[in-house]
Amino acid sequence: MKKFYTLAIALFGAFAFGQNMLENHSFENWTETAPDNWLITLGNNGGGVELETTIVQDGNNAVKLVAPNGTGNNRVGYLDFEVVPETSYTLTYWYFDEDDNARFRHWGSFRTGTLESSTTTGVTQVPEFQPNYLENSNGWQQVTVTGTAPSNGNIMRLDFRAFQQDNGAGGGTVYVDNVDFRVTGSASIKNNDIAGLSVYPNPVSGNTLYITSNNSVEKSVAIFDVLGKQVINTTTANGAVNVANLNAGVYIVKVTEEGKTATRKLVVK
Repeated sequence: MKKFYTLAIALFGAFAFGQNMLENHSFENWTETAPDNWLITLGNNGGGVELETTIVQDGNNAVKLVAPNGTGNNRVGYLDFEVVPETSYTLTYWYFDEDDNARFRHWGSFRTGTLESSTTTGVTQVPEFQPNYLENSNGWQQVTVTGTAPSNGNIMRLDFRAFQQDNGAGGGTVYVDNVDFRVTGSASIKNNDIAGLSVYPNPVSGNTLYITSNNSVEKSVAIFDVLGKQVINTTTANGAVNVANLNAGVYIVKVTEEGKTATRKLVVK
């Protein structure tokens, strides 16, 4: 175990809710024609996605979406990233849309899979992350939505899309800047689903974490860091889980027993 350098991590609150999970969230860094950590996807009817340096909400850059002149959309999307199932997330961003020839919306999809695989599977979607088209703005306007990842949603795919208008007019522009995605809270932080659940020692300073309950059956254990990345996926062996490879910090432990699931905060010293 590495030394626990600061008690501030343990006192940060329930899972460091205040931390933005997205890097390059203000589109400040670009490599050639695309912002770092983001992907650009273009349709077949013109328009595009470009670097914007004049109409910005924060910093020096924003992203400019030009609507196509036909069906489909042009979009900029963040690289798929891991989230924790049954956990609440808040998306906040700014958009600038004063153009009647463009329609705009964000589109977030909770999915099942691994980041290492080439494909993931779509799961039950959350309406807050898949809205109707937004109204034209008066200058920069902030959007904030909150939704909870489904029980089988461990990957988030997030993008911003520009479409032509219903009347067939396209070529309009929309700008996006300062995107923020962070943990709001856990929908299953109370362990009232597994009778007698105990996770100890907590804080843990050795190599072994014990997870017991009134039921002596084997338990599935998934441990996530505060950014939602899964760092351990295992089952208990006589009630024990090896945590020797965890760095000091705050984690979320998800325990599943015979179809019942509960979540606990874990501090590693």
